[in-house]
Amino acid sequence: MKLAVGAESVESIARFQKRRLKETGTLGHFTRHTPTRADELLDGGSMFWVVRGVMRVRQRLLGFERLPDEEGRMRC
Repeated sequence: MKLAVGAESVESIARFQKRRLKETGTLGHFTRHTPTRADELLDGGSMFWVVRGVMRVRQRLLGFERLPDEEGRMRC
């Protein structure tokens, strides 16, 4: 489960993702570690966004990549 910190509504998540898609050409969320059961998660797994304490959005997981962040540390 991923908490949508600072999201006021489902619409605010949609606006954020549209802006990110326009800027980067992809949608993604960075985390420090690759999930240990990544193959299982990709077999129908989802990320759930919590807005103001309520699970509101489900997004299907499509893949995992390891990329460096701005400081050169590897992220998933």
